[in-house]
Amino acid sequence: MSNPDHAVMIGRKKPQVVLSALAVWFVLFFFIIWPWIHRFDRFDMPLSVLAHLSAVVWWLVLLWAFHYLAFEICGLYCRVSFLTNASKDLPSVAILYTTCDDFEHQCCQSCVDQDYANCRVFVCDDSIGDKYKSSVEEFCSKQDVQLVRRQNRRGYKAGNLNHAIRNRVKEDYKYILLADADQSVPRNFVTQLVRELSSAAENVAFVQAAHVAESTTESSQFQRELALGVSTFYIRDMAVRDSFGFVPLLGHGALIKRQVLEEVEGFPEVVAEDFALSLVFARNRWRGSYVRHVVSGEALPFDFGGFMTRIRKFAGGTAELVKDSLGSFLKGPSSLVEKWDFLMMIGWYLMPPIVTANGFLSAYVCHAFWIEKESYLHPLLPFLFIWLWFAQFVVGLSVADRWWSALRFYFWATAVYTSALPLTGYSFLKHLIVRPCFERTPKGRVAQPLRGRDIALMVGLGLCALILSVEWFSPVSPLLAGQGVAYLSYPLYGRLCVNSLVGRMARVLIYLPGILSIVSLYTMWAWNYF
Repeated sequence: MSNPDHAVMIGRKKPQVVLSALAVWFVLFFFIIWPWIHRFDRFDMPLSVLAHLSAVVWWLVLLWAFHYLAFEICGLYCRVSFLTNASKDLPSVAILYTTCDDFEHQCCQSCVDQDYANCRVFVCDDSIGDKYKSSVEEFCSKQDVQLVRRQNRRGYKAGNLNHAIRNRVKEDYKYILLADADQSVPRNFVTQLVRELSSAAENVAFVQAAHVAESTTESSQFQRELALGVSTFYIRDMAVRDSFGFVPLLGHGALIKRQVLEEVEGFPEVVAEDFALSLVFARNRWRGSYVRHVVSGEALPFDFGGFMTRIRKFAGGTAELVKDSLGSFLKGPSSLVEKWDFLMMIGWYLMPPIVTANGFLSAYVCHAFWIEKESYLHPLLPFLFIWLWFAQFVVGLSVADRWWSALRFYFWATAVYTSALPLTGYSFLKHLIVRPCFERTPKGRVAQPLRGRDIALMVGLGLCALILSVEWFSPVSPLLAGQGVAYLSYPLYGRLCVNSLVGRMARVLIYLPGILSIVSLYTMWAWNYF
C-alpha cells in the first residue's frame, strides 16, 4: 500500500482554536505583563533576574492552560455526526485483549459479546502469576477465543501486541481492535468503529473511541471523585481535534488498519507505545480520527498508590518519547497546528519539575517585593486566575451529573495532582537519561502501597514548603502553604480508600490545598487593591 498524499487526501488542520489561545496569551503577555515586569529592572540584579525568571515560567504555564481551555470550550459547541448507513461488507476484525496479571472476566466477556459477526477475540496474556494464568485459561476454554502467550515479555505491551499480530492473527484480518484489561465495551462497539473507519478518508490509519470512567458499587471513592477528569478529557478536550489539532492513539478503544500497521512495522516497543505509534503514522502521512459518540468504559486506578504508579509510567514514557521520537515528528510532514497541539499535549509531563521549583521561587520573589512594599503581581492577574478557575469549572459542570460533583472534583484533583508534581517531574527528568521500564498499573480493587523513599521525600518537601510559606511571608504564602499541605499529605492520600480514622482524616484534609488556593487568589487581589 502506498502512502497517501497528506495534502491531497485531507485538508490541513484548521488553526482557529490554536491561534485563539495564542492570541489571548500574546496580548496579555507582551502588552500588559511584560511592560509591568520591567518596573523591577531598578532593583538589584539578582532579584530582578529571579523575578523575570519566575514570571516567564508562570506565563508559559498559562500558555499551556489557555491552549487546553480553548479546546475544552470549543468542545462545548462540538456537534456529533452519526453515520446512519452501515458498511455493506463485514471486514474481519481481530480484538486484541491485552492482560498482564490483571485479567478482568467481565471486561473480556464484553469483547466476546459483540454483535459484529466477523470478529474474534485474542487474549494476549503476559501474566506471570499462576492465579491470573489459571483464570485466563479457564475463561478461554469456555469461550470461542484464542489464548496467545509468548516466551518472554520483551517490548512490554507493544511487544505483546506485535507478537500476537505477527504469529497468531491471520493476514485476512483487516482491522485490529485494541482492548485493555479493564476496558468494558458496549455490544455494538466493533460495529460502530468499523462503520467509522470504513467510511473515513483513505489516509486515516485508525479511529479512536471515547471513554468514560465507570462508576459502580465496587468503585472506590478515589475513582468516583476523579472520574470527571476522564469524561472532561474525552468529551470536551478531544472533541474538536479531528479538525483543529492532533489526534493521538490512546492505547485502547481504537480500531487500526492491519495493512497500515504492517507498513510501519508494528508498534514501537517502548513504554508509551500508543503515542509513539501516532508519531510514526504522522511521519508516514497517516492520521487518526476521533469518534466521540462511540464510548466505552474504563477504570481509574483504585487508589492513590495505583494513580502514582500510572502517572510515573506516563512521565517516563513521555521522556522516552521526547528523546527518541519528538525531533523527527517536528521535522515531519504534519501541519504546524498538529505539531503545536502535540507539544501542548505532552506539556503536562514536561512542566512538573519546573512548576515544582517555581512554586518556591515565586514565593521568595513575592516575599522580597512585599518587604519593599512593592506589588510584584499585576492587578489583572487575580482576575485572570479567577476567570480561568470559573471557566474550568463550567467545562467540568457540562459533563458532571451535579454541580457539587464538579466542585468536589476541583478539590480532589487540586490535592492529588499537586502532590504528584514533584515525583512526576523527577520521573520525567530521570528517564531523559535512563530508559524507563514498563510498570503495570494495578487493576480492579487491588490497592498499591506507596514507596517508603517517596513518602520520606514528599514529607520533607512538604515541611520545607510550610516553613518557607511562613518565613517568606507575602500574599502568595497561602499558595505555597497549599503545595506544602499536598506534599505533606502524600502518605495520607495513600489511605484515601481505607475505612479507618486515618482514611477519614485524609478525605477531610484533601480539601485543604484547594481552599488555600482560593485564599491565595483573594490575598493576591487584596495586595493590589487595599
